[in-house]
Amino acid sequence: MSPTPSRSGAARPRLSAEDVVDAAVGILQDFGMGDLSMRRVAGVLGVQASALYWHVPDKQTLLARVADRIAADAVAAVQARGTTDLPGRMAAAEHALLRHRDGAEVVTSALALGLGGLALHELLLDAAATPAEGEQALAVLLGSALLRQQRTQAAALGLALGPDVQRHRSAPE
Repeated sequence: MSPTPSRSGAARPRLSAEDVVDAAVGILQDFGMGDLSMRRVAGVLGVQASALYWHVPDKQTLLARVADRIAADAVAAVQARGTTDLPGRMAAAEHALLRHRDGAEVVTSALALGLGGLALHELLLDAAATPAEGEQALAVLLGSALLRQQRTQAAALGLALGPDVQRHRSAPE
């Protein structure tokens, strides 16, 4: 944020779209998707919620930009590994998704609505033999990451996980 003068004459930071996304990613990481609201983002940034709408038109757009950030992290993870095959890309991308609390849910939602996360989709399509194989790989990747994140969160909350989950969690990855 760069400083701009306020009505009182004191310099206050100038808000950018990147600042809004940064704050949203931080809230997502610290509290999860259920606590990610425009009001909370504004509070973190020290502005009124209405100030955010200069940078993102609505919460769906904000979530799409967060999904783009998470997808970019997944793409960077795949590139860092240097893997070009589809299973290798899926493994690296899943590892990156799991680093972001509710990352799979955010990306799945944005992709389902055609609003964000496209870089992850393209990453898998590029390694697939056919578009259908790429679509299936995306579904498997997101479903697996979502399932793992929900189980991890349930366990962290102290919820009793059923015997099927216990059996699968003890299986080697």
